[in-house]
Amino acid sequence: MTMKASSDMIQAMHKEAEKMWLPEFVRVIKETSHPFINAIYDSKPLEQIYWDNVVLVGDAAHPTTPHAVRSTNMSVLDAAVLGQCLKKWGAENLQSALEEYQSIRLPVISKQVLHARRMGRIKLGLALPDRQSFDPKTANPEECQELQQRLMPFFSDVPSILV
Repeated sequence: MTMKASSDMIQAMHKEAEKMWLPEFVRVIKETSHPFINAIYDSKPLEQIYWDNVVLVGDAAHPTTPHAVRSTNMSVLDAAVLGQCLKKWGAENLQSALEEYQSIRLPVISKQVLHARRMGRIKLGLALPDRQSFDPKTANPEECQELQQRLMPFFSDVPSILV
């Protein structure tokens, strides 16, 4: 959900930015003439991604936060895997195709959704049970390492049905 930021919200944003970000980035934030608020809703991974002859792909299949920067890549893989499953099983075996699609994609996308949630909480400076709050001003290289995109589960994995 996107909404226009009120002047009070903008003032609060500027104060929070000064606490958290480097001066150069704070300047960019303050120079933004029409900031807006983009609310992010987090959802649990789905337990299934098909019912009868209805199948979910893309963001419908994996409602992930944007913190892991993988939604589009996940969507492309969903479509490619679904296409290969349909090609392999044919229209006469639709249920088998959808079962295989779900068995390939569901474990992967579930882990990726949970990883995106974790990344979002870290980037927002929220405490987690296994780590201290992240502060970009004082973070050491090891703490920054955890934010690298290549640590996303299955980041460079290609499903075997596509090989």
